[in-house]
Amino acid sequence: MQRIVNGFLRHRVIVVIAFAILTILGAIAYPQVKVNYSFADYLPKDAPSVIALDDMKESFDAGVPNARLYAEGITEVQADRLADDLAGIDGIDEVMWLGSVVDTKTPAEIQDADTVSSWKTDKGYLYQLTIDSSKLVDAVPEARTVAEQAHATRVTMSGDGVTTAEAQGSAGPEIMLIMAIGVAIIIGILLITSHSWFEPVIFLIIIGVAIVMNMGSNIMLGEISFVSQICGAILQLAVSMDYAIVLLHTFRRVEKEMPGATPVEAMAETMIRSFTVILSSAAVTFFGFLSLTVMRFGIGVNMGVVLSKGIVFSFLSIMLLMPCLILMCLKPLNALEHRYLMPSFSRFAKVSMRIALPAALVVLIAAVPAYVAQERNDFIYGSADFMQPGSRLKTDADHINDAFGRSETWVIMVPEGRWADEQAVVDDVEQLPHVTDVTSYVTMAGRAMPTAIVPDSQLDQLISHGWSRLVVSMDVQTESKDAYALVPEVRDTVARHYGDDYRLVGTTVSTYDLRDVVRADSGKVRLFSIGSIALVLLIVFRSIAIPVVVLLAIEISIWLNLAVPYVTGDTLNYIGYLVIEAVQLGAAVDYGIIYTREYLDQRRRHGPREATRLSIQHSAITILTSATILISAGFAVLRIASNGVISEIGLLISRGALISMLLMFLLLPWLFRVSDGLIRRTSIGLGFRDDWRSEAQPNRRDSRDRRYAYSSAIQSAASTATHTTKEITR
Repeated sequence: MQRIVNGFLRHRVIVVIAFAILTILGAIAYPQVKVNYSFADYLPKDAPSVIALDDMKESFDAGVPNARLYAEGITEVQADRLADDLAGIDGIDEVMWLGSVVDTKTPAEIQDADTVSSWKTDKGYLYQLTIDSSKLVDAVPEARTVAEQAHATRVTMSGDGVTTAEAQGSAGPEIMLIMAIGVAIIIGILLITSHSWFEPVIFLIIIGVAIVMNMGSNIMLGEISFVSQICGAILQLAVSMDYAIVLLHTFRRVEKEMPGATPVEAMAETMIRSFTVILSSAAVTFFGFLSLTVMRFGIGVNMGVVLSKGIVFSFLSIMLLMPCLILMCLKPLNALEHRYLMPSFSRFAKVSMRIALPAALVVLIAAVPAYVAQERNDFIYGSADFMQPGSRLKTDADHINDAFGRSETWVIMVPEGRWADEQAVVDDVEQLPHVTDVTSYVTMAGRAMPTAIVPDSQLDQLISHGWSRLVVSMDVQTESKDAYALVPEVRDTVARHYGDDYRLVGTTVSTYDLRDVVRADSGKVRLFSIGSIALVLLIVFRSIAIPVVVLLAIEISIWLNLAVPYVTGDTLNYIGYLVIEAVQLGAAVDYGIIYTREYLDQRRRHGPREATRLSIQHSAITILTSATILISAGFAVLRIASNGVISEIGLLISRGALISMLLMFLLLPWLFRVSDGLIRRTSIGLGFRDDWRSEAQPNRRDSRDRRYAYSSAIQSAASTATHTTKEITR
């Protein structure tokens, strides 16, 4: 291997050029990667709501209404004209307003009051829009502009389509801002913990190359989810920095241990020494992220592929490009060396040892209720929490809800021509709680009116390709308990008349199916991630007990992190719950490996207690640096992201990294000490020192002998002094 590494380093210019070409290709491909902001698009293809939505799009060339627009200060004539103008916007497939359900030429006094109040107030008119998901970014602001040009004094919009459009429009600038702040924070941390002012430049070049190649290679996936786009780069930056730190620190240590070696020889030795360490850390993080791919929910699969692929690119960049770049930049690295700014962690290790027992007991006692609490969190499964409190989206949504109440629209599709059954379904559905209106062919034209004499403009939206469409309006909040309860009720009601020959489409309907899918995914993700990481640790350390000890500390940190929302009474998006399981496990296991390797090395020369103290002291700087970077990156996402789901993931990552770091110093060392005998009996080739007990005994006897001699001397001196005093007195 030495010869291969030496040959590789001799051709370092070629290596740098190759990576530069791949980086340029990645930078060109990255802007072409499509981003999907829909949760429903990632449901399994056999989910009932997915089948229903596909059939509706095929039959009616339209989806479910996904936006509400409230135009105030306009007359009825202006409202009618505005409906036509909205329908003419590219991307808006359907517009429903008061004129869609009643004859506006008929005096309002003889209209159904409840129907009119659902679409009109004294201040203005409400419009329900069905907007093509691929054209939301342009269609939503254009709809707002068109309404303002219709002389509306105030225009407010709400709905899934509006929140998604806002998220799409703000994603690009937010990603750039998050990365800029993340890079600035990381530079500050690295400057404090490094030995040269030029080291952060090396780190950022290497990780930057890996990120660009990874994000550019996403073009092969066709599209990525918005979660992968926003979180992928910052997580890769934060998690992969460990490997670069390990390689550079190893190179500095090798230079001191081989004073006569050339830089190429020292780097070759560095690559050989650090290969196993970096590979094992990268492998456990890789499998932690890869565990997301066992989900049936496509966002998990997509993010698992993006993140695990990023670890591969980071590993290759650090093991192949970084050694070459360091050798080419030795002059600025050495010229800009500075005094080590970090203090000794000897006192930190002593304090950690002193409080380890009570801290470990507190953590272990809290682990059981934390596990129960994180299983009982109140979850949101879709996009209901995209809106941040205090944002314009939230203000607009509250304004429309105050005027017309909370509303959600579903679509029922039943076979055309069975008018008696359709009328029965309409009657039964109207009796369900929270249903405010049902619009269908039989309610608009009457079942006795032949379809041949109904205007095509109305007929096309009600009957098409053998299906009859019923539009159901409800005064419920999306993803609320009431909305979820309605899904099986509506399905059972329609099934009584049509069996399985019907389709039901709606935002909460899709989320209802999503909830069933992701709940089943949770166990698979946890089993795969823990099992695969345990296997890697078992192979790396050749031990059965060590993986158990390390994973126990990490799992407890995850439980504590996810128990916080339950204790504070906050909701938790299930996407964040699944993502943090993989991300925190994958990142925290790096800290565990760093400490474990140091402990095993120290344990070959010292007893458990001294090995624990020295392990904390020597591993503290690496763990603190890595964890601080991840905490800062998560906090940047939390503060900047306008998307509630992404912001929540940032909070979970930041808090999870902090808890994991604390447990690496307070719980894991204590677990290693109390498990010392078990680890020795279940491991191969550890080479633990066995004579530390026998050495300690003579030391204690010597100490007792010294104390006895000292005491005897004092007694003898005191006796002599007393005798002398008596003689003088006499």
